[in-house]
Amino acid sequence: MNGRGGQSLLGALLLALPLAAAEFSFPTNAPAALLHRTEDFLQPTVSGKIESGAFGMVREEGHRFHEGIDVRAMARNAGGEPLDLILAASDGQIAYLNATPNGSYGRYLVLVHPQAELPVYTLYAHLAKIEPSLKLAGLVKRGQPIGLMGYSSTGRDAIPKERAHLHFEIGLLMTTVFPSWYKMQAENKGSPNLHGIFNGQNLVGLDPLRILSQTKPDLLAAVRQQPAALAVTIRAKRPPDFITRYPALANGDTRGAVGWYVEFSWQGMPMSWTPLMAGDGRLPREEWALVAIDFKQQARLTQRKMVLPDGRRPGETLLRQVQLLLAGTR
Repeated sequence: MNGRGGQSLLGALLLALPLAAAEFSFPTNAPAALLHRTEDFLQPTVSGKIESGAFGMVREEGHRFHEGIDVRAMARNAGGEPLDLILAASDGQIAYLNATPNGSYGRYLVLVHPQAELPVYTLYAHLAKIEPSLKLAGLVKRGQPIGLMGYSSTGRDAIPKERAHLHFEIGLLMTTVFPSWYKMQAENKGSPNLHGIFNGQNLVGLDPLRILSQTKPDLLAAVRQQPAALAVTIRAKRPPDFITRYPALANGDTRGAVGWYVEFSWQGMPMSWTPLMAGDGRLPREEWALVAIDFKQQARLTQRKMVLPDGRRPGETLLRQVQLLLAGTR
């Protein structure tokens, strides 16, 4: 999918259905009786620690971030291959299909859910196969089979058959101009972006267990109720497409805004946007500035590389997130 095609398709998807409460259910056909305790369904890494299959700074002794949850195989054939069906977690549309295992996600697909209070995506990775009847922009219903659990990946850590699982995410898209931003980064030369706007660097997730614990979660509330961990101010000639895509995250009238006060969650989600008008003393002198941090969350922010250890300068994750927000606004 190229950047232009991805952008126009995404716009069509988000306009396709009216916003309403969305129902969510577990993304595999695991028996309900096995879903009461996380140790019953999360797949740990080679460490064997159950928390390593959860969301957050749960890998490599708290130094590596995991964007979603890993759901283990509940059924296998005589050869040990997983038999679990992967199900659409909510009504939605097919936004991306990657049938070739050519990255850390392996075979994966992305759904968008434009009918929800906030049009989130869900991502289903490491699949053995994708349901062949699925087509880009096609509609799917909650609980509909969309693939088969597997262990596909070409990342730095190969997944052995015995740890086959579904990697599942729920989150937001940073920018629809990601492909052009990616090409401009010197470190990406020789490493083509094979996944358009649905490259993992362009996705920012919520803890899926918070959503899956409710049949009808309020997704807007789930995003906005995350504790603010830090804030930046930015200048932008045009509104970042993030806030155009997710206008419910704006506080007040955005018409005429020349900048923004943006609050981030600890993992890097720009969750609250306050418009700044010309003459507002909070406008940064330069393109953007880090202006506030919750020092109670400093340790986790440092682990996530949102800030440097001194707590006063941005880390590489925050630098990337702000760059993505500002891409296309100049």
